[in-house]
Amino acid sequence: MVRSWIAQEIDLAMTFSPSVADRRAANRRRWARPLVTAAVAIGLLAPLPAAAATSDEEPVGFTVAPSNQGVVASGQSLVLSVTTVNPGADALAEGELVIQRGARRLTTEGALDAWLTAGDASGSFVEISTTDVDAVAAQSEANATLALDDDDTGIDDLAAGVYPIRATYDTGGESVSTRTVIVKPRSASGAAGVGVIVPITAGAISTGMLGAEALTELTGPDGSLTAQLDAVTATPAILAVDPAIAASIRALGSSAPATAEEWLDRLMALPNERFALQYGDADLAAQVGAGLDAPLQMTSFAPYLDPANFDPPDTAGTDDGDTPAASPTPGAPVLPTPEQLLEVGATRDAVYWPATGTAGAEVAETLSGLGTSAAASGSPLIVLPDSVVNESSATRAVAGEAELLVYDSDLSADLLEASTTDAPTERAALLSALTARTTLAAASGPLLVTVDRADGRSSAALRDTILAVAGLPARVSSGLDSLVAEDAVRVTLDPVDADAARAAALAGFIDAGPDLNRVAAVLEDPDLLRANERATELQLLGNAWSTSPEDWAEAIVAHQARIAAWSDGVALVPGQDIDLWGSNAVLPFTVRNDLPWPATVDLFVTPNDARLVLTGETTVVVGAEQTARVQVPVEALVGSGRSSIDLQLRTPGGVDLGERQTYSVSVQAEWESAAMIGLSVLVTALVVLGIVRTVRRRRRGGVRSDGRAG
Repeated sequence: MVRSWIAQEIDLAMTFSPSVADRRAANRRRWARPLVTAAVAIGLLAPLPAAAATSDEEPVGFTVAPSNQGVVASGQSLVLSVTTVNPGADALAEGELVIQRGARRLTTEGALDAWLTAGDASGSFVEISTTDVDAVAAQSEANATLALDDDDTGIDDLAAGVYPIRATYDTGGESVSTRTVIVKPRSASGAAGVGVIVPITAGAISTGMLGAEALTELTGPDGSLTAQLDAVTATPAILAVDPAIAASIRALGSSAPATAEEWLDRLMALPNERFALQYGDADLAAQVGAGLDAPLQMTSFAPYLDPANFDPPDTAGTDDGDTPAASPTPGAPVLPTPEQLLEVGATRDAVYWPATGTAGAEVAETLSGLGTSAAASGSPLIVLPDSVVNESSATRAVAGEAELLVYDSDLSADLLEASTTDAPTERAALLSALTARTTLAAASGPLLVTVDRADGRSSAALRDTILAVAGLPARVSSGLDSLVAEDAVRVTLDPVDADAARAAALAGFIDAGPDLNRVAAVLEDPDLLRANERATELQLLGNAWSTSPEDWAEAIVAHQARIAAWSDGVALVPGQDIDLWGSNAVLPFTVRNDLPWPATVDLFVTPNDARLVLTGETTVVVGAEQTARVQVPVEALVGSGRSSIDLQLRTPGGVDLGERQTYSVSVQAEWESAAMIGLSVLVTALVVLGIVRTVRRRRRGGVRSDGRAG
């Protein structure tokens, strides 16, 4: 649809109130002619983006939708939004817009589908508005609003129900039609509850936590997280919050962007009922499919907490005489706990919402066996679509030991489509159909729907969708606790196979765990490595990746390469065989550390025969991403010969790190004695030579002094 508008907008339409009796008389209205009514309409004409320019054969886009999600009560005007898109190279000629209402109600969901998809409806149609329309320029869009009072529509005289609306746009030789519906509501007495779950997520992420730069973008004025929070504010939405967002903000401490802190404050201040998704909104079905008995959890955030970003505790007493908790190290900052970092203000603990279509009986059975914390409010609760539920469409259900909340998958799919539709008129048409569908369902019990996970939707589209649910006729908004309090119906669940690629990726992460744990043991705090990997793996299992399988596959390959590199992150640098020229010497070795944290290892050097005497164990500290030289003293007990030594790195706990390396040692200790003898002979010869030369000089000197021969 059109996303850019010309600088000077052209007013094409005002509000209409035509009468059926004189619709073809002098009070026929032009779109550009203003008319004083109770409502105001705005029309805009704008060129389509260049990419939207197509051949003349592309059909005209024509959409009509009622306001207020299609609900028109007695005494209310019927307000219709009209959008015409002309993708062709030629302008659409002036024409006529005719609105008709069906005389008979649509009484079933099948009849509703037949009307919306094929235009099939029983009974006659009554014209309720005929209006002249102006030309629509080539590659342009025109929007208008029509307000029709009851004298025109006859809605006051209709029984409650769903009625078809047909709009025909005739441009002189070319005619296009569109269909929508309106709902005259029943009495609100005895209204049933309706709850709507809305996710608050950050999209596909390949790092363990969101950094300051990403948070600045996401929580800025145009950021996705800001749009989501704007959409749910002052709505009855039940929020499903990814706790990784809150943890990422809090972990930055004083270095967190101001917009991120303000966003988190807004989230925590909202009165909406809510529950926490798994960290990173990780795929629950993939974890069960990989054989886990319980979903993975974050137990440490050590690699993400910089003490410099946190203040030491205030040691002064409070006004009421209480003393703050002491720091383990006096004067040292107190870092937040995992529970504090992950807090989202959940109404209820242990609520699990697998991605739609991914989970069934197996996931429910596994999750139902999980215990809850002492602070948890009840047993684990699994949120599943009715597409996997047999025997009942009840919102509150039990399958085996699994406590369930069941949402309407068809209505939720309609809501997802509406929430991702930017065009207001098209979105209004989708929401009107949704209202009609829920009206025809006429369920007496509570209803649960979701506005499912999606990236990039606008705040306006998401908010309109949530409010459409809140405004459903004969329904009142219900929260999570109210839905759970309903009597449960016993059901059975269909099996659903987990995504094989995701389960296999997670199985690979699990298989690599022992190697990573072994390397982590060389760190002062092993959680620096383990928590980093756990957080990253959960983010890579995030449901947001499901819409980008190719990007996800690349991210998995990159992470597997990182696991392989870190599993071999601390090791001996291979060297050459050793020539030992003496009975005592120092053997140099090199240890590398590719990890971003300092490492401590023990180097064990073991001779393979008794002719070499070595210091068996040397502790080595290697800086982050550095190498360290280790010098090991050695003594040879033989004059010459060949031997070998074994080198093994171990963690401070004594676990082998990497493969054992063997070096051949060639001992040439007799060369030391020979060299000493040779050096002694050389020194003696030089001394004798010096004495001889001195004596001879003195003798020559004596003859010259008296001028006579001896």
